[in-house]
Amino acid sequence: MDVSSKPYSVIRIAINYIRYYLTSDTRHDVHSPLVYDFIDHVLKPAYPIHLPLVEAQRQALRASTQHISFIDYGKQGVVSQKKISTMAKNALKPKKYARVLASAVRYYQAKQTLELGTSLGITSAYLASASPTSLVTMEGDPQVAAIAKQVWEQLGLHNISSIIGNFDNTLSELGNTQFDIIYIDGNHHYEPTTRYFEHLQQNATANTLFIFDDIHYSPAMEQAWQHIKASDTCGVSIDLFFLGFVFFKPVLQKQHFVLRY
Repeated sequence: MDVSSKPYSVIRIAINYIRYYLTSDTRHDVHSPLVYDFIDHVLKPAYPIHLPLVEAQRQALRASTQHISFIDYGKQGVVSQKKISTMAKNALKPKKYARVLASAVRYYQAKQTLELGTSLGITSAYLASASPTSLVTMEGDPQVAAIAKQVWEQLGLHNISSIIGNFDNTLSELGNTQFDIIYIDGNHHYEPTTRYFEHLQQNATANTLFIFDDIHYSPAMEQAWQHIKASDTCGVSIDLFFLGFVFFKPVLQKQHFVLRY
């Protein structure tokens, strides 16, 4: 695939977001009961979700002076050195969208949730705090995973299990476990994103909700999103710009929505 995996510049993303916001649909513009339901029971209830203890952990990470060396499998296994504070500022999902993820887990009553890409564990904490879901989260680097585990311990979250290592090697550890929600926030390139999607269909049911992070992060991720929407198993897709939702639920006609959020 020759589409560029280089991320868009901050200015380009801002311009694209403005375009998205001005052209996206509201509840009054759509005519799908499933999407009505998503707006009323996932998006609207997301705003009141407040997890102050999780946000306190986010702030502690942003204030950290610790440096770590970690393996970045998204860059062919390059060992990178970064400050925890920099990672917390740049890599963690903002509260606005973490709330949506938590709201989805809560509303769809997910008993088993999978996350590809633990990072520092804040999004994991939102997913695991939303309901009595059992969360499996996968992270490439052991040092990053260790910091995430410290976060969960501080929060008293005991419904999270962690799998550490290159996804190409560790996805097989999932076996035939079926997940209600699968959140993919790992390698932001076309080939691995589409490959993870195809592989994880064996861990999905007809009612599984797939969620993809940063679908407009780069030309390659936008191409991956188009590929996923066109797949036979995608019934309805919803584009929130920074998150993409794919419902496996069978529908009479494949539909794609871009919703304002």
